[in-house]
Amino acid sequence: MLDAQILAIASIFLSSSGVVKEAIEDISEKKITANLLMLIAGVASFFILHGQEGATALLLYAIAERLEEITTDKSRNAIKELLELAPDDALLKTENGYKNIPSREVKIGDTVGIKPGMKVPLDGLIIKGNSYLDESAITGESVPVLKNEGDEVFAASLNSDSFIDIEVTRESTNTIVAQIAESVKIAQQNKSKHEKFIEKFAKYYTPIILLSSILVMTIPPLFGLKFVDWFYRGLILLVVSCPCALTLSTPLANIASLTKLAREGILVKGNIFIEKLQDIEAFAFDKTGTLTEGRLKIFDILSYNGANKQDIINIAASLESLSEHPIGKAIVNQAKEMKLTFHPVDDFEIIKGKGIKGNINGEVFYVGSHKFMEEMNYKLPFDDIKNIETSGTIPILLGNQQHLLGIISIRDVLRVTAPILINGLKKRGYETILISGDNQKVCNSIGACLDIDKTYGEHLPDQKLQEIQNLQLQYKGVAMVGDGINDAPALALADLGIAIGASATDITLETADVIVIGDDLKKILTFVDIAKKTNKKIKQNIWTSIFVKVSFAILTVIGFMTLWLAVGLGDMGVSLAIMINSLTIFRYKFLYKEISTDELESEAKLIICDNCQTKDIIPQHHGRDMVKKGDKLICWKNILSSEELETCDEELPLHCPYCQNELELK
Repeated sequence: MLDAQILAIASIFLSSSGVVKEAIEDISEKKITANLLMLIAGVASFFILHGQEGATALLLYAIAERLEEITTDKSRNAIKELLELAPDDALLKTENGYKNIPSREVKIGDTVGIKPGMKVPLDGLIIKGNSYLDESAITGESVPVLKNEGDEVFAASLNSDSFIDIEVTRESTNTIVAQIAESVKIAQQNKSKHEKFIEKFAKYYTPIILLSSILVMTIPPLFGLKFVDWFYRGLILLVVSCPCALTLSTPLANIASLTKLAREGILVKGNIFIEKLQDIEAFAFDKTGTLTEGRLKIFDILSYNGANKQDIINIAASLESLSEHPIGKAIVNQAKEMKLTFHPVDDFEIIKGKGIKGNINGEVFYVGSHKFMEEMNYKLPFDDIKNIETSGTIPILLGNQQHLLGIISIRDVLRVTAPILINGLKKRGYETILISGDNQKVCNSIGACLDIDKTYGEHLPDQKLQEIQNLQLQYKGVAMVGDGINDAPALALADLGIAIGASATDITLETADVIVIGDDLKKILTFVDIAKKTNKKIKQNIWTSIFVKVSFAILTVIGFMTLWLAVGLGDMGVSLAIMINSLTIFRYKFLYKEISTDELESEAKLIICDNCQTKDIIPQHHGRDMVKKGDKLICWKNILSSEELETCDEELPLHCPYCQNELELK
């Protein structure tokens, strides 16, 4: 027996030095912790000749502590890995060529060269060349993205194609990847209600357990019961009631969640915002730059009085090329894509608030709204104009001094991932609301296209704010998704503010609680799924810990528990189960079909008949260009169609309306 006790003591010194050291530190700081409870139980077990069990208990506890450190370090190291994604060196462009210098020495405005196969060292704009870049480290998007001059590139992106020059827009300490890592660190300090409660609970719980164990050791012997038995049960109660598993239940799941979200290109500014998702019942959206790309495009062309579509675009673009209006730029861009030659314009004039006019080859033309054309006493096709406005597009009219020649309808381009997002939210039980400053008819069109539950148009920033307040009276919690400065107040007021980072302004990013890096709206569903999974894991962890602790405490008092079993199952076992359960968050995979934009965005800009040389725009359906499939055009949503999305069967034959020749996309 003495030999066994000596071996047990040796075992404690060899295996549990870390526990002993931490317990001594806790005592010096006047704290009662699990380390102290385990040390008391382990040492006291020798006085009742249960040293072997005490040594086994401490050994198991030391193993559990080490596994906990490894697991926690694995989660925390992901932050360090994020910071190390961007290279330490950069190719700075100088008068004498390129010079390799540390990235931290590069300033905003400097030009940096990126070779094929190199990682981008700093955020910037491409000023020379184009290339495919793998942005998976930042946005979570696995498909390389083609970047042209003027496009933004992020540090840690991998250049996989051609040499490019970028103008640096953020220094090394302020790149998106640095912000991601910093946000994750800050987020861990922004604790959820669960974490705050458990920390407060553990503060009082541990001393109460110590007192309860002393009472179990001392009170029964006062009534003649065997001291050794009840002293032993008191030691087991000390061990089995250690709050390790309970204190691990929330932070480990949150660390895993924040890190997983960061890897997916989603920044969350605190654990509290993961927890807040539990209360969200409705998602409100801005339109321009959020559900749409904020990029105006010609939707359709109607011709009148003998004019043809090509001439309508050509004349309108020639006039608009002298204007700076965004709608005019959309017409000019379309004409450039059709490779049309602009006419010289004389006597150009901007008629403020109405339109423009100019002289082309001795004939005066006008471009503007239908109200402007009414003043010209044209006979207008009001039914066509009404249909255009009802469809959510903007009618731009072209006429000469005698009559109307054509109507060009303009609309914003819907994001590819918008229908997946809205449909996914509805399937998850959320209400969807569109709140926009745009025309109500335009909003109604987008709302109908995406099957959004409610649409509110023509809202100024203060009216958006009021609408969020109204929604908060109807729903338990409201999330707002936006990107512009005018969305910042609504993002701040909403219970959960989500910014789309590709187009978001600095003030919007500062205000938002969650930031999606890039423009993939599916990431919002990823955030919802991971946040829900995290909250579910936390609840599982808390209740499992409480159930096991209470059950083992009862078994201890009635004498059906041993010291090593209390540690092996009641403490180490449940702690390991909670750690494993929390780490399953890393296994999350997005269930929707991944669609490459290459499938939806061909390089073709127009339709041409090789026989009669007729040129026309590619028609749209559901807010984007239709896609060629065989000898016809189909709605782009048909490619997205799966079990998760409704099918759109719209299709058009590719035949010239004039000569019936087969049309080509070029």
